[in-house]
Amino acid sequence: MKFTCRLFLGTLLVLAPSILYAQETRNWKSEPGYSPELYPDAPHIRHGAYNQKPIAGKLLRVKRPLLIVSDLERSLKFYVDVIGLELYSVDPYYDRNPQSLGYEMFGVAQGARKRMAMLNTSNEIRGITLQEIKDMPVKFEQRPRAFTVLFETDDLFGIRQRAQAAGFRIIEPQLADIPETTQTPRLRFAELAVIDPDDHVVAFFQYFESDEAWRTAEITIKNEGVAVK
Repeated sequence: MKFTCRLFLGTLLVLAPSILYAQETRNWKSEPGYSPELYPDAPHIRHGAYNQKPIAGKLLRVKRPLLIVSDLERSLKFYVDVIGLELYSVDPYYDRNPQSLGYEMFGVAQGARKRMAMLNTSNEIRGITLQEIKDMPVKFEQRPRAFTVLFETDDLFGIRQRAQAAGFRIIEPQLADIPETTQTPRLRFAELAVIDPDDHVVAFFQYFESDEAWRTAEITIKNEGVAVK
């Protein structure tokens, strides 16, 4: 299973507004590898604002994702030791209160136990939450997967190396090279994903601004036997 370089471009528009016009002004149909069978046209839904400024009005922003996990200790080994997030806190008790918002919100059975751990990212305190559920089956087998967390990193190949050493399934990295446009410079990045202990897919991308960093990424991927797209 491999990512294509188009997979996360929509998400990148949210996470990196500076590349918006590079995305929107590309002529996809003139690029090598384009075929109508692989990339069929989609019906128009609505026009975007192409606005790179925050939305005016009341505060509305993504605070943090919350992932349901079946074994908190096991998940922390992945998110802290492999990915590199910082542990902020772990609940010292289990919650069995059926009036708690999480019971109805996540469909937790009465009598089941739950507790949370919060983790810091490099620029946000409590940037992601893990909520452990005990005493009821916890399975994530939906296909296509319903959710992912996408991180920007400057250590993509380090994450890959640690995930591989720890035995986690890796969706191998690919490189994306978006041509320069009249509005933006050339954009070069790599993307990678790792499957966590509960079958959540956690994705990463890393920008390469210098030619030297880009060549190093190309060599790294080539030496690992991963195709460059």
